[in-house]
Amino acid sequence: MLNNIRGIKYWSWMGAFSLSLLIWCQLIWLALH
Repeated sequence: MLNNIRGIKYWSWMGAFSLSLLIWCQLIWLALH
């Protein structure tokens, strides 16, 4: 059970991180073009 919660936390962090990275890349791309 504890391992499952840790996994969910890990994936939610990964999702949030990749999403913010995507947004930053888009902002930089818009700024350069």
